[in-house]
Amino acid sequence: MKTKSLGLLICLLSSCANLPSLNKTESCSFPMDNNYPGGLVNYYLKSNDSDLKNKLQMGNLKFTICRDEDFNANILAPIPLTYSKNKIEVILNNELIDSISIKSKFYRESRIQIQNKDLVNPPSSMKKRIEREYLRGLTAKNTLTSSNLKQTKMDIPVTGITSSEFGVKRFINGEPRNRHIGLDIAANEGEPIRAPLDGKVILIGNFFYKGNVVYLDHGNGLVSSYSHMSKEAVVINQSLIAGEVLGYVGSTGRVTGPHLHWEVYFLGIPINPEIFIK
Repeated sequence: MKTKSLGLLICLLSSCANLPSLNKTESCSFPMDNNYPGGLVNYYLKSNDSDLKNKLQMGNLKFTICRDEDFNANILAPIPLTYSKNKIEVILNNELIDSISIKSKFYRESRIQIQNKDLVNPPSSMKKRIEREYLRGLTAKNTLTSSNLKQTKMDIPVTGITSSEFGVKRFINGEPRNRHIGLDIAANEGEPIRAPLDGKVILIGNFFYKGNVVYLDHGNGLVSSYSHMSKEAVVINQSLIAGEVLGYVGSTGRVTGPHLHWEVYFLGIPINPEIFIK
C-alpha cells in the first residue's frame, strides 16, 4: 500500500513539474509593471495563435509579441510620454477582453540656461543639417531586427550622478522645448561609457544637438543611443558585448557640462531607461 502511495506521489510531482508557471511573463525577459506614460506594457495572454498579431489591438499602441516556453504570448507595448488615456483596451477578434490601467506619473520641470544662442535657436544655415540628422536618428531608433534578446537587464553605462531624469518638461532660456527623452548622467570628461547590453553599432555621427553620438541595436526592436561624447570607441556594424567601451563622456552638442545623455527606444518609442537597470 505504501509503495502504491509513493508511486502516486511521484507521479503527481512529476506532472506538476510540467505545469506552466504562473510567472511565465518573466520568460520573455522584459520588465514588468511599468504601465505609465514613458513606460512599457508587458501583458500575458494565454494563446498560441500564430496569427495573433493581426487579431489583437492594444488601444492605438504599437506592440510586438514574444512567446514563452509553452508558446503563449507576452504582448510588449511601449507607452509614449504623450499618452493621455487612463487605460488601454485589449481587443481580440473585435471583442474587448481586458482593460489595462495606466498609472499617473509625475514628471518635473527642468529650466536651464545656454549661453550659445545658436544652440537654442539655430541659424537657418543649420536647418538642412538638423533635418538630415533627425532622419538618420529616426531610421536608427526604428530598427527592428529578428535577433533574439537573451536578456534586457542593463548595467548603467557610466559611473556618475543622475543630473536629469527621463520625461522632464524642459525649458531652455525660458522657452518650452520637447520633453527630455533620455537619462542624463553627469560624469568627468573622458570617463568610459560601456554598452549596458549586447548590441550592434548601427549609427555613428556628430550631430548638431547630440554632439558625438552612437546608436546600438540590441535586437527585437530595442535600441539605445549615447550622446555628447568626447569621442567614440567603436566603428559602424561592430558587435559589442555588455561592458565593452563604446565611447567617452564629453560635452559636445547642446550641453551645459560634460555628461552622458542615454536614450532607450522600443519599437521606435522612447521609454524610461531606468526600467531596464538591474
